Amino acid sequence: MRTHVTFVLLPGLDGGASFLRPLIAALPAWITPRVIGYPRAGAQDYDTLLRHALAQTADLDAYWLLGSSFGGPLAMRLAVSDAARVRGMVLSTTFVRMPQPQRAKWAPFASAAVIGALRTARRLPVWFGRRPSDPFRIAKAQTWRHVSSRELAARIRTVMHEDARALLGALRMPLLCLAAAADTVVPAHNLDDIVALRPDAEIATLPGNHMALFHQAGQAAQHIVRFIEKTDGEVFDRTLRAQRPTCPDA
Repeated sequence: MRTHVTFVLLPGLDGGASFLRPLIAALPAWITPRVIGYPRAGAQDYDTLLRHALAQTADLDAYWLLGSSFGGPLAMRLAVSDAARVRGMVLSTTFVRMPQPQRAKWAPFASAAVIGALRTARRLPVWFGRRPSDPFRIAKAQTWRHVSSRELAARIRTVMHEDARALLGALRMPLLCLAAAADTVVPAHNLDDIVALRPDAEIATLPGNHMALFHQAGQAAQHIVRFIEKTDGEVFDRTLRAQRPTCPDA
């Protein structure tokens, strides 16, 4: 019988499960997902969120880990801090440093008011271009109600000052990278940064834009399942070899 495993998911800027639900629904029953939602109040920097994530995973003996977009650098921190329990990591449409460095100069203007205006502008095409029953429109509406522009602005400022290259370079656990073929939020050079630090990483490209994990959840789940099965088998083999008694010399 297949051993059940726990799969911890760290979401993107929205900090919740709304955009992860299609992926969760596509996972087989032997994978138990746990979404670590980000706290609504207080600081939104990665060190603060790391302490929150460690507290939310303290009861687990072992787990696999996914960091989506904003959650990628947080996943790297968690994997470094909890290396003994993290069996493998999936990084999806994410980065190790500011994904669009040309926009770093706008960091002082990443206020709640500015982000709120941009957020409204980006929501309108979804609102007018999709039916009320459309899953993506529903997910957008959920994040609109439950995530404030202040929280988003704080997380965006965190991204603008991020550099997780040393963290990723220090990780030795198995790594799967999911990229989106038409991602304009986290462009292709960000994957190049990751591969330069971890040339052994497995790479899988999903069709579509930055929200490919939502829109292509079935394909993403297939890649993740294969990765966990392979990683789980390798961990079992290493454990078995370590426990096998050595034969004395003849």
